[in-house]
Amino acid sequence: MAHETITFTNCFGEALGPFLTALRATGFFEAEIFMTMMTAASVLLFAYLVRTAGKSPTGGMNHRFIARPLWMAACFALCFLATNVTAVALKTLIVEELDYERSVWFAPLVGPLHFYILSVVVAYLVLIFRARRAAFVRVLCAYVQVGLLGGYMAGAYRFFHEPITLGDPTSGISGLVFVAWFGLYNWDIAARYRSTWYGNRSLDERRREQIAASYADVRTTDRCP
Repeated sequence: MAHETITFTNCFGEALGPFLTALRATGFFEAEIFMTMMTAASVLLFAYLVRTAGKSPTGGMNHRFIARPLWMAACFALCFLATNVTAVALKTLIVEELDYERSVWFAPLVGPLHFYILSVVVAYLVLIFRARRAAFVRVLCAYVQVGLLGGYMAGAYRFFHEPITLGDPTSGISGLVFVAWFGLYNWDIAARYRSTWYGNRSLDERRREQIAASYADVRTTDRCP
């Protein structure tokens, strides 16, 4: 397909014009093709990250309140998002690939929004599998938290503005799923941020340590002449 026959949504799409044109000519942007390929890529990415991180990709966190299968599924969901959002971000740089029946004013923003989502997902994966320095962990936690707030708003919008149909996974009920899903990630983000100040210990453990330390101070004082 010739480059001139494609309309790009913004200047970034125009800069990637030759690459996007060649990619579109292969049929990659057909949903059944890119989803199959990117899902396979997400499986490989997840396997690689788990292998390099150890048996449980917790990033050093003691997730006693999250069942291991649930946490592994949450980590795989991030890998799935990383690969598939990449394809969608590239796809939405082409006007002809947008799923809107008519021209919309926000078309130039759809691609950049997906690249932003991709950046949040990548930051979270780095946070889980690579980040160890406290300052870096805090920065990543803050960045991911902003993205999660956007996710909550998207979930709430879908719940209140889409029809509720149990048989349709894209209906308003998916908004509740989004909120619960992002809530799990938010619990993890909060735990990681807290660990940079207190270590990977629960509040009860820290209180017991403080009580033990206070008793030790009292005994030391009593022994003084």
